[in-house]
Amino acid sequence: MARRRKKRRKSHRLYALIVIILGIAIIAASIYLLFYVQGIEVKGNDYTEDKVILESVQKDKYSVNSLYLLIKYRFKEYEVPGSLTSIKVGLKNPWTVKIMVKEKPIIGYITEDDNYVFFDKTGTVVLKSRELREGVPGIEGADVGETKLYKPLKIKDEKLLKAILDVAQEVKNYDLQPDRIVCAEDGIELYFGSVRVVLGMNVTTEKMAQITPILAKLEGRAGTLNLRYFEDETNVIAFTADPPEDPAVEEGEDTAGGDGSDDSEDGYSEEDYYGDDYSSEDYYGDDDSEDDYDEYSDDDYNEDDYFEDDGY
Repeated sequence: MARRRKKRRKSHRLYALIVIILGIAIIAASIYLLFYVQGIEVKGNDYTEDKVILESVQKDKYSVNSLYLLIKYRFKEYEVPGSLTSIKVGLKNPWTVKIMVKEKPIIGYITEDDNYVFFDKTGTVVLKSRELREGVPGIEGADVGETKLYKPLKIKDEKLLKAILDVAQEVKNYDLQPDRIVCAEDGIELYFGSVRVVLGMNVTTEKMAQITPILAKLEGRAGTLNLRYFEDETNVIAFTADPPEDPAVEEGEDTAGGDGSDDSEDGYSEEDYYGDDYSSEDYYGDDDSEDDYDEYSDDDYNEDDYFEDDGY
């Protein structure tokens, strides 16, 4: 009797083990079939193709299971394409995956052969395309060599690279629309119609904030606005007007009684303007009497005669 009871217990245990194993197998099969990915919806991408995102998500051999993807992109580390900052995965239903991505903002572009090379705020190439994207500022004159997708721009001069990234970002921040952004030998220059704005290598928020109000005052004029040395409101901002389009001027002739040379500068100090030997006696002369000086009245004074248009 004891042996029979032992055999029955063993058979019961074996039966229970088989049932448990079959139950687990059924559950596993159900999960596999129920959560088998049959569709993926991608949202949040503007310039990154769906194909690039799908290839990144599905490169894992277990990515055919939506439950696995949900766990992976919520609790584990994962790689993303170089144009994205994050990927979030959700389930529309057990067999349909929803992917929400966040792209790196494009701040500018350069041209390479027939392609437009778009980059983000770190200088990383995030898109290469034959189509120009509206509202993205282009940078001219930058020698970057060959570019590769998801790799940094190759500019040896770190100051110039920083200036390029700063001006592209600030142009967007201040909603400026320059006709051209040029990398010159001594820094960045912006062109707004017939006005050239010189920024230099140090592109700051303070400099960029001056452009819009000054351009409004310079409407219809042509010349160079020098912001290279501007730091704050205590600095003088100089505007040098272009010479008139006159053949006599172009040939170096003096139409105003001078020697025809261009003495205008982007900025000046009192000593530069008057000279080291300037004195009141030099200005009035030895023959000018105090009576002549006293005859000066407010009626003779004209504010427009004193202040020049070249300084702001």
